[in-house]
Formats: sequence, structure tokens, C-alpha cells
Amino acid sequence: MTERWKSNPMYWCELCRVWMNDSKAAKLNHERGVKHQENLARKLRDMSKKADAEKRQQEHAVASMDAIEAAARKQYEADQAAAEVQAGNWAWHEGSGYYYNAAHRWYFDVTTRYYYGGEPVTWTQQPSIPSAALFGVAPFEGGDAATQAAAQAAAAAAAASHQGSATAGAAGGSKPGAGGGAAAAAAAGQGVRV
Repeated sequence: MTERWKSNPMYWCELCRVWMNDSKAAKLNHERGVKHQENLARKLRDMSKKADAEKRQQEHAVASMDAIEAAARKQYEADQAAAEVQAGNWAWHEGSGYYYNAAHRWYFDVTTRYYYGGEPVTWTQQPSIPSAALFGVAPFEGGDAATQAAAQAAAAAAAASHQGSATAGAAGGSKPGAGGGAAAAAAAGQGVRV
């Protein structure tokens, strides 16, 4: 009877890319060899270089994102400051008894919530000024305690009514209940410093 031929088991070394007998002595002899030791040192060196490169790349990406965010934050703050300067602020004007925005030359009455100014000068609830400059959106200051309370209520109402609305018409008309006094003096340009 003929015996069936059986090959010896073989072992593949990934570092050296060679086949050898799959025996303990052959593996040990190969792993102690100069070629295998050099290949092992080269692979460890390459792995270390790759890890260092990835770490440097990650640090560079983090530093770049931090720089971009810092530049964006700085630009945002500059834009906010420019918008505040453009919007101006509302200050209490003792002579007229209204809040006055010097940047846009408009007055605001907290009791009726009407604006006074524009070309031609008129009372309106929708002035032709940027929405960032409307009373309640732009900051306001001054006035006595009652005026402050009314101003805060008007600011809350103005902010609620103008939030999200992009309509900025210049509806004219006369102010209800405006019968002379500081309003008439302001309209005539007398007694009110602008």
C-alpha cells in the first residue's frame, strides 16, 4: 500500500516575509537572526515615527481650530461693538421728557410707545431706523423710578413686537394726545437740544 504524501507545516514571518518550517527550533533560530532583528527594529521605528506624526498633526489641528475660533470670537465682538455704536443708546432727555437716541436723532415716549423724528418730523410706531436701534433693543438709561419702570415695560413690549419681524415701514401720522408742551417745542425745534 502506498502512503499518502503529507507536507511539513510551514510558518510565515510577516516582518521578513519568508516561509520556514513550523517548528520551535526553526522559529527561534530565525527570530534570533540579524535580518529578523533589523526588520523588527525598523518596524518599531516606523510605528514610533507614525505615532509622533499623528500626534503632531493632531496638535496642529487643535492649534489651528483654536486660532480660528479666537479670530472668529474677536471678529464677533468687533461686529457686536460696531452694531452697538451704530444703534446708539437711548438716554433720558430732561428738556423734552422723552428718551433720545443721538445716533439717529429720534425721541421715544414710554407712555404711548411712539417715536418722534425722521424726515419729515412725525410721530410713528415704526421709525425708519435699524431694528438694532429700536427702543428696548438698544440700551437705555436715565429717568426717574416711574419712568424707568415704564421704560422697562415699553422695552419688553418693543422687543417682543419687533423680534423676528422684518417690516420697517415709516407709518406717519399725528401722535394721539400730543397737544403742545415739549412735543410741540421739539417739533418746532425750540427748547430741545439735539
